[in-house]
Amino acid sequence: MFDAASSTREILAEPVRIDDRSQAILDHPVLRLMPEEVQNLIRTCGQSRSLSVGDCATGRAAVGFVLDGALAAFDRKNIACVGLHGRGSMFGWEASLSSAFFPVRFLPLLDTRWIEVPADELSELMGQNWLEHVFARHALDRLARVQAEAACNAVHQIPHRAANWIFRLYQVAGPELRTTQAILAQAMGVQRTSVNAAVKALERDGAIRLSRGRLIVTDPARLERFACGC
Repeated sequence: MFDAASSTREILAEPVRIDDRSQAILDHPVLRLMPEEVQNLIRTCGQSRSLSVGDCATGRAAVGFVLDGALAAFDRKNIACVGLHGRGSMFGWEASLSSAFFPVRFLPLLDTRWIEVPADELSELMGQNWLEHVFARHALDRLARVQAEAACNAVHQIPHRAANWIFRLYQVAGPELRTTQAILAQAMGVQRTSVNAAVKALERDGAIRLSRGRLIVTDPARLERFACGC
């Protein structure tokens, strides 16, 4: 669980040129496979968003496509992490299907950048049937992830869970992770001291190296072997 109120800030829109929007489409593995109508909507109305590591913010009624970084999404009570949105992922489809939008909280584990479009504009453009098909696949993936997280929390010890989180971040961002042990603890819903101990053990084992404001993965194979693998 994390204290969202202490660090929540508004997600500000950033100036974005049409050329940058087109590049964002090419950079995102899912967005570049979307129908031409969706790509044109991004080129016309897409807004660039970003959050720095450690900030948190309330999601809006928009569909987002993550270009860099990793966002941990929490439930409405800020108790449980319900998803990790890394580079190449997307979020917010549920907002395009229902007027009863319940925003989630986002905690960036890394500096994160994404491009988004208002959910109602996407819904109007593509129609309900198309959105329901996409959302059904998205919802099944997220349900499986939530179930895996719940099982992991129940049966695996903190050191193995911490190694798993670090390895997942390594997979989306490479070996140099500009994050902190405090942020990992918030994402995992555990005490910072527990994560500190786990990270130091990984450093002694040669899997990672600690630096100011960074975790550097020095031996991915060793880190993966120690991780729970959930």
